[in-house]
Amino acid sequence: MLKETKRVILVGFGNEFRRDDSLGIRLLDLIEDERVEKIKVQELSYSIIDEIKDFDIVIFIDASIEGNDINFKKIEKKEKFSPLTHHIPPEELLIWAEFINKKKYDFYVLSIRGYDFDFGEELSENAKKNLQKGVIFLKNFLKSLNI
Repeated sequence: MLKETKRVILVGFGNEFRRDDSLGIRLLDLIEDERVEKIKVQELSYSIIDEIKDFDIVIFIDASIEGNDINFKKIEKKEKFSPLTHHIPPEELLIWAEFINKKKYDFYVLSIRGYDFDFGEELSENAKKNLQKGVIFLKNFLKSLNI
């Protein structure tokens, strides 16, 4: 009997010209794992539904302005629709992705605490430390998936 393999995609998002806001996309550059695909976007939009259609596990990585150094949670569907059409929360995206692609997904969000969201390309010192914590956490999580 063949082992069912789940496909994983990492979606890093943020603005690379707003210092710590780029934590989500910078983390992708530090993950080298041939078992996962990676895409970078500035913000979540409905267009991503087509890009994730062939995957089973979607892990969103973003910067956070509050909370712990890193936060990780599984996303549950929540019927709270955004009034904006160009940025949607992962909870809403999960509802639309399952409806449009006719399949079930496991969505997760890894948030990395940032401190400086002004214009610029350098991360703050505390954000650099949190980025490393995020890398370690994500590598361990991917190992635990046994994909």
